[in-house]
Amino acid sequence: MATPYDVIIVGGRPAGASLAARLGQQGRRVLVLERAELPSLPNVPSCPTLHMGTLKLLDELGIDEAAYGKDAVRFEQIAVQFGAWFTSRFSFPTVHGRTFGYSIERAPFDLTLWEHLARYPSVTRRRFTVTALVKDAAGAVIGVQGHGPRSGEGESGEGERGEDERIEAPWVVGADGRFSFVAREAGAKVVEEAAEKVSTVYFTEWEGLAPLAPGMAPLLHIYTTGRGLNVLMFPLPGNRTTLCLHQRADRVDIQGDAEAYYERTLRGIPAIAARLQDARRVGRVIGLKRVGNGYREAGGRGWLLVGDALHYKDPVDGQGIYDALIETRILAEELERWFAGGVPVDAVAPAYERRTRQTTHPMYRATVKRIADELYTEPPVPIIRTLIRWMLHDPVYQARFLRFLGRDLDPATWMPPGVVAGIVARGIWSDVRRLFGRPSPAIPGPVAGT
Repeated sequence: MATPYDVIIVGGRPAGASLAARLGQQGRRVLVLERAELPSLPNVPSCPTLHMGTLKLLDELGIDEAAYGKDAVRFEQIAVQFGAWFTSRFSFPTVHGRTFGYSIERAPFDLTLWEHLARYPSVTRRRFTVTALVKDAAGAVIGVQGHGPRSGEGESGEGERGEDERIEAPWVVGADGRFSFVAREAGAKVVEEAAEKVSTVYFTEWEGLAPLAPGMAPLLHIYTTGRGLNVLMFPLPGNRTTLCLHQRADRVDIQGDAEAYYERTLRGIPAIAARLQDARRVGRVIGLKRVGNGYREAGGRGWLLVGDALHYKDPVDGQGIYDALIETRILAEELERWFAGGVPVDAVAPAYERRTRQTTHPMYRATVKRIADELYTEPPVPIIRTLIRWMLHDPVYQARFLRFLGRDLDPATWMPPGVVAGIVARGIWSDVRRLFGRPSPAIPGPVAGT
């Protein structure tokens, strides 16, 4: 029996909206269902950063940079402060034609992607709560069941609930986040997980945060203690800043009051307390304990997962939106092959899963390793003062790290041994020159490997 839609997408934030846009570009009949009223924040912590690779994918979707840039802060530098030992500033190299990233507000950013779908006549958007997956006698997913918003419902949720509806389509895609209802109802298994060395994250917005230095332009400021605790500060419009407390999970003891713990921990770090002296908190604290890192099955008969529903990880590197957008590009291509009659239905999910893992797994492994290295390893002070200082001040390392974040270098090989050896040699040379009162180091030989 013919259905009015080719694909039903559950979830209308970056993963769901970008998939709908790509399918809309192909003229496919798409229904996007979003439970929340937009604009609103997602219900889990998000690293609110768009690196250069993400900007390139937004270009592919035809989303004007001015549309999301008006509610964001463009930054061209990252400051990494390593406790009381040193601070280093990284300037962006050119990646995908840009020398900057954006620090975004998720609520208006998500709304921009949602409203972008209006340009596709074959895409329908609805506010809708899915309460069940509809399955046939063989267990294949053939649609969803749920209800629309309550009559006159706003953020307060007051009013009458809409009538239950059953909507069918050949494919149902769960783009509904790391706690995906679709994944749970479809019985998607976790096929890989790193759950031992994990972080706990709390964040909210502040107003009036002092600049890192007088007169300094907005930048992304990363403060690390080297002792299992990081603070990430993302500039926002209106003299606001998102402060993210990122800590090894086994050392978090909130004693029932997450907001008090968050503020007490921040103010217990002298460098952060100095920036907070005249600031005030303007948002509610959102947190996630023991942030999981893993993959679920990509799909089965009639159902597929994308974004955090498929591939969930720590937000520390700001890669979640990029991964959602690259996964939806792959999924749209695989669905189009099926619609064109090129592959049988049972081949869609395996092909999509194989390509997604090839594309995203190297960064997943790099993120898991960074959590273990940066939160669960405590380097001795002599190493901080030498190797780590040399690395974070080295222009080759800085350029490669920012290209790594911008997905311009393979995450599996972005720091080969030869590059590390060059960094050590330049660091030693710099310290020797300083020891003898020489000016800023002249680096022997060409600086290669950027």
